[in-house]
Amino acid sequence: MLSQFPLSRLALMRQVPFWVQALALCALFAVAGVAVVDDYGVTGDEATQRQIARANASYIITGDTERLRYRDYRYYGIAFEMPLLIVERAFGLRDTRPIYLTRHLLTHLFFIAGGFACAMLAYRMTGSRWIALFAMLMFLLHPRLYAHSFVNTKDIPFAALLTIALYLAHRAFRKDTLGAFLLCGIVVGLAINLRPFALMLPPMILAMRALDLWQANKPERKRILLTGAAFLAAALATAYITHPHYWENPLRLIESVRALSQHPTVLRNLFMGEFHRSDSAPWNYIPVWFAITAPPVALALGALGAAAVCQRAIARPIATLRDRETRFRILLLGCFVIPVVIVIALQSNIYDGWRQTHFLWGPFCLLASVGLHRLASAGAGNGEWNIAARLPEWARGNVRRLHTAQRALAYGVAGFGLLTTLTAMAALHPHQQVYFNALADTRTPGALAERYDMDYWILAQRQSLEHLLARYPDDTLRVFPTSPAALILPPNDRARIAFTPPHKADFHLKQRVNRWSAAPPPPLHDIRAYGSPIASIIDPFAAAYRAYHSAAYHDVAANGTQLAWSDFDIYAYDGALYYLSENCMPPTPKHSDLWIFLHIFPENPNDLPPNKRERGFANNGFSYGLNAAFFDNKCIGGIPLPDYPIARIRTERDATESGVKAWRADIGLAVRPAAQAAYEGIVAGDYGEPVAQSKFDIYLSGNTLTYLKEPCSPGDTDKQFFLHIVPEDPADLPADSADSREFGFHNLDFRFADHGADIGGKCVAMRELPRYPIKRIRAGQHDVGSGVKEWQVYIGLAALPAAQAAYKNIAAGDYGNPAAQSHFDLYLSGNTLIYLKEPCDQGDTDERFFLHIIPADLADLPSDRRERGYVTMDFRFVDHGADIGGKCVGLRELPAYAIERIRTGQFVSGDGAVWRAEFAAGR
Repeated sequence: MLSQFPLSRLALMRQVPFWVQALALCALFAVAGVAVVDDYGVTGDEATQRQIARANASYIITGDTERLRYRDYRYYGIAFEMPLLIVERAFGLRDTRPIYLTRHLLTHLFFIAGGFACAMLAYRMTGSRWIALFAMLMFLLHPRLYAHSFVNTKDIPFAALLTIALYLAHRAFRKDTLGAFLLCGIVVGLAINLRPFALMLPPMILAMRALDLWQANKPERKRILLTGAAFLAAALATAYITHPHYWENPLRLIESVRALSQHPTVLRNLFMGEFHRSDSAPWNYIPVWFAITAPPVALALGALGAAAVCQRAIARPIATLRDRETRFRILLLGCFVIPVVIVIALQSNIYDGWRQTHFLWGPFCLLASVGLHRLASAGAGNGEWNIAARLPEWARGNVRRLHTAQRALAYGVAGFGLLTTLTAMAALHPHQQVYFNALADTRTPGALAERYDMDYWILAQRQSLEHLLARYPDDTLRVFPTSPAALILPPNDRARIAFTPPHKADFHLKQRVNRWSAAPPPPLHDIRAYGSPIASIIDPFAAAYRAYHSAAYHDVAANGTQLAWSDFDIYAYDGALYYLSENCMPPTPKHSDLWIFLHIFPENPNDLPPNKRERGFANNGFSYGLNAAFFDNKCIGGIPLPDYPIARIRTERDATESGVKAWRADIGLAVRPAAQAAYEGIVAGDYGEPVAQSKFDIYLSGNTLTYLKEPCSPGDTDKQFFLHIVPEDPADLPADSADSREFGFHNLDFRFADHGADIGGKCVAMRELPRYPIKRIRAGQHDVGSGVKEWQVYIGLAALPAAQAAYKNIAAGDYGNPAAQSHFDLYLSGNTLIYLKEPCDQGDTDERFFLHIIPADLADLPSDRRERGYVTMDFRFVDHGADIGGKCVGLRELPAYAIERIRTGQFVSGDGAVWRAEFAAGR
């Protein structure tokens, strides 16, 4: 009897509203999601996301801004996190397991809602139920997004909400009512709350509305202006109302855009076999990641759809501007292309594959539906594609049959693509987050782990912990580092896991096993995808691992170049910086991410990304706890160095949240070769004797002042070095420095890191002097804050050559016996009085020298000095003397008239003489 009904099964299917069919498919996905929700781990960001919601709730309820400002929580939107927190509180969830299972399920359901919106929009655009269902399945069956849809409460909600906003925008233009545009504006405002990238939607939608205004007659223009204004007002008002950080000042939206586009957290990306800083990723980072992790058939159809949109716009530009559907397809293309261009142009801080741009997948799926529609209908469409209408009647039947076969083939290819994707997802479950397609090398074991980041959110650590729990059912497990995966385990299992420091842990959880100079021994257990380990368990006490790390340690220590020491001995070796310690103090389990600050200053600032040049250094900081090995009280950790020439390196670690330094090392790499040569020249005697000695020996060679201390430690170099140059002619002081002219010296204060190098415990600093004639130099070190001098020396360069010659003559006996002896030996040579003390130190020369000349004839004195009977020629040693390797020599030219006696010595103002001598000049 059924055969008598005019409706076939397909016809009966067409009688069911499409939204019911799409909703039924969503229900199937929801059931599957409930079945697998407990298979996924917890990411390292989920606890932070909960804290963001709680900080905002505290601010809303109490007005407390302290928690909101912590770690820049204020910049993150809470349009999705706050409902999750409300559900958590409403159901009284206290234990972490039900909390995270609930969060995972709700996030996944919202992801399915995004798929529903994708289906509805594809159906409106193409008019085909099959293509619309394909678009929905393609959206939901992206392997990476599927895994993220349980654990990623920031990127997935935004991807879903952006797709919903696009559907509502299309609906608003179709209905053209005030309510439809208000609803679209509200959802766009929520999307802006989640991610600033949604700010691209208002101008694009308003541009389409402006084209409607251009084509409208006068009575319609008022309605178009009203609906456009209502949309914009609803979007901005929703973004403002749902983001507490904007309540005091709506312009903080600009601040949030800047903060999130240049996020301060800088990570290392493994991309195409090389490590790159996340704030200076290659331009093709997002395009390549997108291409190698999307299902291949979807890639092909999306490219076809984008090409079709571009072809239509280029071939018929005026018709495109007039046709609302074509314009909307251009909007979809813009939503896919514009964010990628922005990321590349601004060199945004981007990491973790392309998860921060997962929202690109919704517009791409819609473009793929356009591509599938074009592939299925080519040759039987309307307008320029209606080939059948141009053929004779007798040939049209064959063309129609050909088109039927073509459509079946197109749908078959799409279905095959979905089937292969589903098969890959089943094989990877529950680790779909590491899916790669055939464009990447998925066949060579271990190849992917050598070229790309795999399980960057450590989701597989849940299975690692479950393996340990099953393998040792009665033991307490001492594990390093702290893993967020424990949060979703049953309470009894969590109680058996004790997170400890690495040197006490029986098991280490690793994403990537440290590889120093050879392949490490096999781990105790690992989880693999495509032959590459994504999570490993290491027994750090195993003999093979101790021997492996010990060999690496000794290799670096024996063959590397030691640059500095602090809590660690720091070496450069084979393009990397290594931190070694023989008495290692590992991080605690609570602070397993013991952070090493590593600031690298290039010789050429242009080697830095443009947005980092103002700061002047690259921030290559890293987690020592996770990038090091601990064995036999020793530890070794390493980080690759950039390949451009490096001027200096600053590395340190804060001991407390207050910023107190646990240790710090400054490494002057640019001066290192010159410093090495200078040290060798000093040892060989090429520089002669030091021109001054204190905490550092100071040498003068040509126009360069060289500081040497052996041995030295960071405490010898961490204070500010002051260097004041007094010219013979004050007019030589820099004209652009008022301070120099006022104080009479050229200030060349410096940091050891900028002009020095630690060469195996020998600290050498070099400072080029000004080219003008120098009278004297004051050098030393002091605390910048207090100004207390640790040491200082005076170097009288104007007197130095004469002092050198005088000392040599005295040592050779050319000056005979001293004319007088006291604290200094005093010699007369022609018209020069010479002061000599060997050895001497700063205390011998830092008081004022007095010198009284008594002439044979008082008439030789100036008239105002005759009553006193002598002329005063008091002086400072730094103006007329030199410290020559601990031998202090001062020279004072005497008046030309006949001198009866000389009285000289040193005194402290108000305290009298330190020493004095009086003798007959005899001339």
